[in-house]
Amino acid sequence: MDSDEREEEALRSSALESVKSIARARQRAERELVAAKEALEQKAQELARSLAMVRATLESSFDGILVTDGNGRVTEFNERYLAIWGLPRERVEFGEHNCLMELCAPQLKEPERYLNRIAEINATRVLGSADIFQFKDGRTYERFSAIQYVDEQIAGRVWTFRDVTAQKRAEFELRQQREWFQVTLASIGDSVITTDTLGRVTFLNPVAEQMTGWKTTEALGLPLESVFNIVNEYSLQRVENPVGKVLREGLTIGLANHTLLVARDGTEIAIEDSAAPIRDLNGNICGAVMVFHDVTTRRRAELALREADRRKDEFLATLAHELRNPLAPIRQAALISKAPGATEAQKRWSHDIIERQVRNMALLLDDLLDISRVTRGTLTLRMEETDLASMIDAAVEIARPLIDAKRHKLSIDIRNKHQRFNADPLRIAQVLANLLTNAAKYTDPQGQISLSADCESEQVVIRVADNGIGVSPESMPKIFEMFAQVSSSREKSEGGLGIGLALTRGLIDLHGGSIEGRSAGLGRGSEFTVRFPIKTRDIESDAASVPRPIAAPATLRILLADDNRDAAESLAALLQIDGHDVAMVHDGPAAIEAFARIGPELALLDIGMPGLNGYEVAKRIRQSHPDSAAKLVAITGWGQDDDKTRAIEAGFDYHLTKPVELERLTEIMRRLSPRGAAATPISARVKGSS
Repeated sequence: MDSDEREEEALRSSALESVKSIARARQRAERELVAAKEALEQKAQELARSLAMVRATLESSFDGILVTDGNGRVTEFNERYLAIWGLPRERVEFGEHNCLMELCAPQLKEPERYLNRIAEINATRVLGSADIFQFKDGRTYERFSAIQYVDEQIAGRVWTFRDVTAQKRAEFELRQQREWFQVTLASIGDSVITTDTLGRVTFLNPVAEQMTGWKTTEALGLPLESVFNIVNEYSLQRVENPVGKVLREGLTIGLANHTLLVARDGTEIAIEDSAAPIRDLNGNICGAVMVFHDVTTRRRAELALREADRRKDEFLATLAHELRNPLAPIRQAALISKAPGATEAQKRWSHDIIERQVRNMALLLDDLLDISRVTRGTLTLRMEETDLASMIDAAVEIARPLIDAKRHKLSIDIRNKHQRFNADPLRIAQVLANLLTNAAKYTDPQGQISLSADCESEQVVIRVADNGIGVSPESMPKIFEMFAQVSSSREKSEGGLGIGLALTRGLIDLHGGSIEGRSAGLGRGSEFTVRFPIKTRDIESDAASVPRPIAAPATLRILLADDNRDAAESLAALLQIDGHDVAMVHDGPAAIEAFARIGPELALLDIGMPGLNGYEVAKRIRQSHPDSAAKLVAITGWGQDDDKTRAIEAGFDYHLTKPVELERLTEIMRRLSPRGAAATPISARVKGSS
């Protein structure tokens, strides 16, 4: 083969190899193209899945979402966003964000502020921002904005819109409730402290701040025990704070009785009330509340009531004792008086005992009535011109029997004894007699009692002193109180109702004066000083001119009605001794019948009679006998001013309390007739006959 052929063969061989290479390259390219196509399709599918996932995510969100690119064009949004603003899809797709906001802003309460805020966010390119805005229809939304980066380059923004209407409404209502709670707690009269679940203070209302001495700002976070420090009233030992138990057990717990709150400055305040748990909406305990108030005044009142009740019981026991005391000598004297072998001297002696004991009982009852009138402010003074000597003589005469019985030495020093001044001589004598009697009672036999009196400047000053049992310093402030009894066995042996000094102070108060007691202590005697102004023009006088006594007729027709037969018969006997014609009945209907039958000049009617009481009898007599000149006298054990008023309203002319003072009854009978000589009092005639 020649060279040309060999060259041609080489060329053909080379060409074939080139074709084969090209074919193999083409095959590789085709394979790579297929692989690239498959990869692209896979990427496209993955992108489609990602986009679908993004879309699904956008649509599944409860928030409205809008996405813009770096140029402010809308790239994505969800249906929730369209619903929030009420926009059609075509108005949003690929729109300009600023134009979209201009379209939406009129729906808002403050559109200008909203648009300015959008412009500010875009201009400053803040990484993230949040705002609250309200629609005109009342909806409230919270907007979030955040920059999105791709390959560290700003790719746009995501705008999220969340409906917070219910949340804001709840927050508003909660804020209102808190404000209401604060105002309510600030305005109530009780103290209120609240704590968290650890017992730390979270709130004090103004009353609690005042009582504890802690301000809320100072107490916040402190353990409740530091602010609400309580102790037992008697032992002063610390009391367990009830909040701990409330938080543990969830129960409402009342404070223990006799609890004292120790304030920040050490002041002790008696308190009471309760602690209760505070629960959230799920019923879980989220704290505790203490509600308490000051009961110091009430505790003192309760103590005073208990003390008054105790003194009342003592008074009733003493009253029973004092009323029983005269009964023994009266009963014994009555037996002596009717004893067949009794001499006239023994009978007179027994009569004197009975009269003296009855007088003592009457004085006791008078004191009770007087203290009642003083307490109710119905006792009035009978002011007249008098002097020291006459009042002191009257007082000494009353107290003399007891002074002599205990063989005391009484010294009297009166200066300016005849100076005249205005006073109620009977009541001043009663005051001095009480002081002298007390001095005699509470001084051992053969003691020393002194009475000094003077008219000093513008006031009368009288002092009564003794060397008796004295008064302890703690008892001195109480001795002028009602039913007060100084703690002393010797005093109890002397008796006494515990109203003498209370009545004495009341009578001196009515005179515009004062009384003061002093003692160096038990066993060292006592001194009482009475002062009252010489001129007492401001004291109302009820003194009235009393007609001159005139003679009673030789006899009177008298009707006596009383269901107590002993009382009726004994009074009838006294009247008959004076020669009066007495008709006696024992019930209301009989009294009316007897009045019509005998036409009495004087009717003595008991109030508490069977059938018809004395008030009704008097009314019927006045209605049935309008022309009768008979005087009706009510005789009763009830002697209050209201009883007297009721008697006068029923038609009575006079009101006498039992036991009847015979001198008073004689005075009434003297006024019935203008003729004859002055009558001798019944009591005097009875004494003379004995």
